[in-house]
Amino acid sequence: MSNEEYMKKCYELAISAGKKGYDTFGAVLVHNGEILEEAENTADFKRKIFGHAEFNLVHKCANKYSDDVLAESDFYTSCAPCERCLSAIASLGVHRVVCGVSYKEFSKLCPFDYEELDREGLLKKLGIDMTITESVLEDEGMHVFEGWGGEYRPLEDLIAEMDEVKRNLNK
Repeated sequence: MSNEEYMKKCYELAISAGKKGYDTFGAVLVHNGEILEEAENTADFKRKIFGHAEFNLVHKCANKYSDDVLAESDFYTSCAPCERCLSAIASLGVHRVVCGVSYKEFSKLCPFDYEELDREGLLKKLGIDMTITESVLEDEGMHVFEGWGGEYRPLEDLIAEMDEVKRNLNK
């Protein structure tokens, strides 16, 4: 399978999470062309439960697969992982992360502006060798967010709402 095919699986998981009322994120771990594990978002912000798809996948894989298998695996995620999840992925010893939606594009749906950050360089300073590939089927991935939280809203509306939030914050 190709990066695009694994990313489509991440998007399927993200859509599934959205249909359950969660935010639309999904992730898979691939070793030698085989999906070993998959996870979707189960975060519950009202109950303060951190259940990001990437974090959930790390928990499934920890103490289950050898360091060699993890080092040889690719970690696919529907959206560039937050720093907390990226740290968790690094703790597994995975060296390759492939993201559907980039940090820059996802910032269009967040209350903060995009700020370029050399995550690979920062990890390298900590002795962690990781490559992060972004923007795999990104347009398709952005539309996955239309099901965010289980409620359909067109992507253009979501971006417009966040633009308004940003304008109000910058007043």
